[in-house]
Amino acid sequence: MALTALWNFGRILALGLAVAGLLGGCGSGSSSESASKAAAAARRIIKPTDNLVTALGIAKSTGVPVQVKFELRDRPEAGQPVEVDLVIVPKSAAVDRVFGRIETDEGLELLEGGQIDASERPVEGAEIHHPIKVRAKRDGIFTFSALLTVDSGGQSLTETFAMPLIAGAGMTDQPARPASPTTAAASAAPAAAPTASTATAAAH
Repeated sequence: MALTALWNFGRILALGLAVAGLLGGCGSGSSSESASKAAAAARRIIKPTDNLVTALGIAKSTGVPVQVKFELRDRPEAGQPVEVDLVIVPKSAAVDRVFGRIETDEGLELLEGGQIDASERPVEGAEIHHPIKVRAKRDGIFTFSALLTVDSGGQSLTETFAMPLIAGAGMTDQPARPASPTTAAASAAPAAAPTASTATAAAH
């Protein structure tokens, strides 16, 4: 994923340079401004976050004007730290401030990045990167969450974004399922007594 994002960034840079070259003969004052606008347009078309995984908002009714995505830097293994790139993307120009914290399931240890510092007046669509580091204590499927507070339009909104992490083999062996009442009753039923004909045949 990281290599694809880097390749996309190279495309963005090449596109911006090409547009700047075409506009080079139109006057030094206006060409640089036009090139900057063209590069910004290219960034809107090709977004590095397109290769990241979108986090799930728990309380969707809050309408928090941000999107959260993430990327694991390595394959999670039990007992080994793994870095996570958390990306917050404001979806409105009315966002005044965004901040929060990270929480993890039992069995998933948070090593770094527990507090998400406040970003004041973030630009709409501009990525806010927050690195965190976690470590699974055992194989299994865990969840870590970003609890964000967003001040926007005179309101303070809160949302929890959940993200999964599969460590090692994932789900461990499950306990055996208990027998159904019918099966248990059949197993406990005494053996049937022999019939008269069976007893007579056995006597001969």
